[in-house]
Amino acid sequence: MDWNAPEIDAIVRSALHEDRARHDLTSRLLIEPHWRIEAAILAKQYGIVAGLPLAERFLKAFDPSIHFRHRVNDGSRVKPGEILAELSGRARSILSAERPALNALQHLSGIATFTHKQVRKLRGTGAHLYDTRKTLPGWRFLQKYAVRCGGGMNHRMSLGDAVMIKENHLEIARKIGSDWIGRVKKATQKRRAFLQMEIQTERDLRDALRLKPQRALLDNLELRDLRRMRRVLRNAIPGIEIEFTGGIRPEDLRKLAKLRPDRISMGKLTHSTPAFDCSLDITDVYSR
Repeated sequence: MDWNAPEIDAIVRSALHEDRARHDLTSRLLIEPHWRIEAAILAKQYGIVAGLPLAERFLKAFDPSIHFRHRVNDGSRVKPGEILAELSGRARSILSAERPALNALQHLSGIATFTHKQVRKLRGTGAHLYDTRKTLPGWRFLQKYAVRCGGGMNHRMSLGDAVMIKENHLEIARKIGSDWIGRVKKATQKRRAFLQMEIQTERDLRDALRLKPQRALLDNLELRDLRRMRRVLRNAIPGIEIEFTGGIRPEDLRKLAKLRPDRISMGKLTHSTPAFDCSLDITDVYSR
C-alpha cells in the first residue's frame, strides 16, 4: 500500500476539514501552544490491526512534527492492553487530529478482525473467502486492504477489472437484446477479458452452460440448489471456478464450504463490520 498516494491525501484532507480540526475550540481554550504530551494507542480487544500508517498520516498531515512510532505492524494479532503505537508532540495538535486518526484505525481494524474470524472457519476446506464491491465510496482500496490484513482475498476492484454479468444485466439484455450470449462471447474473446456470471435461476443456469464463463457465482440459493448447480457446471465446463455469494452469514460458512466451492464472497466484510475498540491514552504531559 502506498500511504503517500494522492487518494490517501484526499481522504486525509477531507476528514480533517470535515472535523474542522484547525478550529478546535476546546483545545485552543484549555491547552497552551507550547504544552506537549506523550501518548499511546492501546488495543481494548483481541483483533487484527489494519490502518496504523493511515492513522499516522492523519496526525502528521495536521502537524508534521508529531513523532509516531509503530509498535506493531498491520496484520498483527493483538490483545487488550497491547500498545499499537506511541506518539509525542504538541498537545493541541495530537488532540485536534486524534478523532479522524482513530476513526480510520478502528474502521479498518474492525474489517481485518472480522475477516480473520471468518477465514479461520474455512481452514482446511479448500474454499477461499472474498470481499465484494459493497464498500464506502472513496474507501474501497483501503477496505480491501483491511480484508487482506485479515487473511481474506479481494474480488475485482472496479467495473473495469472483469466482465461480471448480473441479474439486472440479464433483465435488460433478455428483453431488448438479440443474441446477447454470442455478443458477449465475441467481445470477451477479443478483449481477453475474464468472464463471470451470477446464477440465481434455472434460466440463468441454462444461459451459463451456453456462455461458458470462467467463473460462476451461485447467488442466494438453497443448499440443495448450490450442490446441484455446482455439479452441473463443473461437469459441463472444465476448469470453471465456482463461487457462492449473496446473503452469506458467518454461521453458515463452514456448512457452505463442505459443498466444495472454490470461493465464498461476503459483502458483510466491508459494509457492516463492527469497529475495533482502541483508544489514545496520554502517558506524560510537559511544558517546553
